[in-house]
Amino acid sequence: MQISGMSGKIQNSPIRPVKTFQPHHVRHLISGTLVFFLGIAANEYLTYLRRTWPRTVHWGTHEIQRNYRIPSALPPTNVPVEVGIAEDGTIVWRPHQK
Repeated sequence: MQISGMSGKIQNSPIRPVKTFQPHHVRHLISGTLVFFLGIAANEYLTYLRRTWPRTVHWGTHEIQRNYRIPSALPPTNVPVEVGIAEDGTIVWRPHQK
């Protein structure tokens, strides 16, 4: 039994256009890449600022230094140092004061 108008093919099948790479896609790729690298640069800058920002350090029970900057290198092996604790829990050092 056959219904009139039906020839055996699927009638409601959507026809999809061929996917092409269009000019506005290039704009999306470029702007997305720029925003990605801008985010990385901003993160690196904030990390640098946090690393060089002055910290409060407790050198002993009574001595507190509020403007301590972390040195960029370790002390020489023949220099006596004092050890302190920064506000974020980091152990820091400075040359021994007489």
